[in-house]
Amino acid sequence: MFKAIFILLTLFMNAKAIAHNDSLVPFQTDYCTGIPEGTPTNPTAWKNCCLRHDMNFWAGGDKADRDEADLKLKSCVEEKGYPKIAWVIYQAVRLGSYSPIKFENKKWNFGWPTRPELQKLTSSDIDQIEKEIFSGYSYIPLYIKIAFLYELRTRN
Repeated sequence: MFKAIFILLTLFMNAKAIAHNDSLVPFQTDYCTGIPEGTPTNPTAWKNCCLRHDMNFWAGGDKADRDEADLKLKSCVEEKGYPKIAWVIYQAVRLGSYSPIKFENKKWNFGWPTRPELQKLTSSDIDQIEKEIFSGYSYIPLYIKIAFLYELRTRN
């Protein structure tokens, strides 16, 4: 009797693992989490830099991919002409990677909620991402979608 109860409790507690579903969830963004997306005179100056960073966070990948995404965010903001702000944003995202508190839609790999956080994307994963990203999201400019998918397909 005790053994049966133990088994049932174990199954109940691990239901998420048993009902494992490796589906990609829809993309969502708030652009530059917690900071302005630009300056008072150019309110969207680095908004698309944050969008690309959120897309990378959604798609996920391994640690090298995460580090590269953070560096690309920094470079993008620098290229917009804001090197000091780029440095601050970069420090904030790096600090966030060490935080023990992770919000579900702010953590690396949030597009795959049942996967381990640092896992290399497969070509099948990228195919799913491509299908999803081209299924809508009219607020994402086409050039960003294309560049994002190219970046995913050419990661080492």
